Amino acid sequence: MKTLSSFAFFWLTTFGKPACDREVYKLIRKNKIQSMVEFGLGLGTRAETMIQVAQKYSVSETIRYTGIDLFESRESDRQVLLFKEMHKRLNGSGAKIQLVPGNPSSALSRIANTTLRTDLILISADFSEKEFQDSWFFMPRMLHAKSFVLIQHQADGPYQILNRLDIEKRSNQSRSAAAAA
Repeated sequence: MKTLSSFAFFWLTTFGKPACDREVYKLIRKNKIQSMVEFGLGLGTRAETMIQVAQKYSVSETIRYTGIDLFESRESDRQVLLFKEMHKRLNGSGAKIQLVPGNPSSALSRIANTTLRTDLILISADFSEKEFQDSWFFMPRMLHAKSFVLIQHQADGPYQILNRLDIEKRSNQSRSAAAAA
């Protein structure tokens, strides 16, 4: 994977498509993000770019990236990369890559304790609120005081930034729903 130039970053954040991702790249640069968890990878283009931006502007030499997706199990007409292809594509980045197949709650139950102190969690519209509902329980342990959680409610739509209180509230609702079941 080639190094991102300053001009390429300017182009990405000014003219890049989809427009909703421009703010993600700016957030990574401004906050010097070093560890990311992304839900819903699609073709991996955003993941690749997020890693490049983090590598250019982070103070750490090692960027951690965890991608959670259904990969081959996805039941849709959207084009997606297979697990093996995605791993090959992202492994060339030089970042520490971890890809986790499965739905959000099963994947997070397996990795929540290994992704502590995550700087950025990005939830794309690939997963519905219902599919994600049980996953909120695991989020608080993954975050630190300066973490960002971005959620997208519709494809190519804007991201909503969730604060720590929003995450705690959703986590408590998730626990309550599990206890009632």
